Order: sequence, then structure tokens, then C-alpha cells
Amino acid sequence: MKTAICFFASFYILLAQNDSLVKYYSTEIIRSNIIKGRPEIEVDNNEAHFKAVYYPSGRLKSIEFIPANLAKNRNNKTTKDKLLKLYYLRWDPKKQELSEGISKNNSRGISHYQALLTNEGIISTVDYFDKNNIKQWSFHLNWDDYDRSNKYDIEFYSNRNLYELNKELFAPDLSTIRTGWKARYEINSDGKPERVKVIDELGNLFYFYEFTYTKKWLKSKYFKQDSTFVGSHTTRFAKGKRIAKITYYNENDEMKKAISYEYPNKNTMIVSSINSNGEIIEKRLIPLNLDKKWKY
Repeated sequence: MKTAICFFASFYILLAQNDSLVKYYSTEIIRSNIIKGRPEIEVDNNEAHFKAVYYPSGRLKSIEFIPANLAKNRNNKTTKDKLLKLYYLRWDPKKQELSEGISKNNSRGISHYQALLTNEGIISTVDYFDKNNIKQWSFHLNWDDYDRSNKYDIEFYSNRNLYELNKELFAPDLSTIRTGWKARYEINSDGKPERVKVIDELGNLFYFYEFTYTKKWLKSKYFKQDSTFVGSHTTRFAKGKRIAKITYYNENDEMKKAISYEYPNKNTMIVSSINSNGEIIEKRLIPLNLDKKWKY
């Protein structure tokens, strides 16, 4: 089903600073110039609501709209005469779900996602902004006639490296991205990438990847634009779907190198570099980024 918005929530009253009183109101609409009804006791931050701020005198000071989570199984539609913009802290491209909605005002000074919705309340684009409010990349979702999105493009606004963004899928030998280029993802029925094509702003193909999955490992193969085979790597997983080892092979399927990963505790990772003879040549202790929100 297409992703859309459902606006049903319960709410609470919160005393803020000395000069303001904050109230929350339930809503089944996106926007209104009139708020009716009484604020309720509790608020579900995963559902849509209005945040109304009052002066101590009772005069209305401001109103903010806090959006609901957006997921593929949310199919309530809304009407709008232009693209609606909603703001979130988290985006999962695999599940195509947005969560932890925030207001536009609260998005200032922090990294966040901006979702653009069509007239039917369907997500068309998700933009990622850094804490300086500079757009870094955009997800462009492509919906078919059966309400499915099995393809999406990621458009980049600066030079990047796909390997640095997702080392499971991509290899350092073939992962350069230039400003204006796109990574075009084709998704299988499990929501996993089946193929990724890297194209420039004119649609010219530069290279592509193909992926094969089992329960314990992922196989990535990469090719130049003329289908010349460049190499491959196999990513094996430990418990909790953590990476255990990545082994790289050349175009003749000969091992080039490997990188192994150990997790002595939840905050630390040990990374070992292995040469083509299977010898460990380097070990590094790396703190884990526990707040990583998503991967490509």
C-alpha cells in the first residue's frame, strides 16, 4: 500500500515556561484555522497532533503541527492543493517508514528528514538535512499502478562515497559519487536491494551492483557501465545481524583481502585487516555509533 497519513491521537496538557501554557489537541485533519474541543490528559508522540502555546492570559501565542509516523501500511488519504512538507528524526528506506515526527521549528539546528507528500498524502520525496539545514541527499520514491514502490533514487548534492555509507553493499574500489549523481535502487520482495545503478544527472550509467542474499551472508558483485566484471565481496553476519567478516575478491575470484569485526561489548568494535594470505596485518579498536539511524 502507498504510504499515507493517519491522524488519530490522544493528548496532554503541559506547563512550559512562566509566560506560556502548552496544550495539545487531537486532529483528523492536516491543517485548520480553528481548534475545537478540550485538550486531553495524554499525548501519543507517534500520532499527529497540534501543539498550542498560550500566554498566561489565555490568548493564543502559536500553533505547531506535529506529524504522525508514516509507514507503508498507513493508507488514510488527505487532500492538499500543493506538496505538504512534514519533518521527522528517523527514516528507514528499507521499510519506507518515517518516525519521530517534529515540527518545522524544532527541526532547526539538528539533522532531520523532510517528507514531501502528494495531493493524496503519499510520500514522493524524503530529503535529508544536516544540522546546518544543508540538504545532503534526497530519496525519490517511484510508485507503480499497484501501489507498490520497488524502486527509488537517491540523489546526492555533494561528492560522496557509497562504501563509506554502507560497507555491506558497496566496495571501496567502485563507489565514487559526484554532485548531482543518483544511485538507483531496485528492491526485491523482502525490501532488500537487488541491484543498484549509479548514473549521472544526464542519465548516463557509470557502474552497477548486483546482490544475492542468504540467512548468513550477502554477496555483492560490481560491474563497469559496459558490464565488465570488476570484482565481488562476501559479507558474513554474526548474531544480531552485525557484520562478522567481509572478504573481497578480484575479477578472477581470487581473494584480495578481508576485514573481520569483533564486538567485545556493546560500545566497542575490533576491526582486523587481513591480507591475501590470510594473515592479520592490523587491528583497530573503534567506538560504535549507537545512534546511527539508517543505512542505504
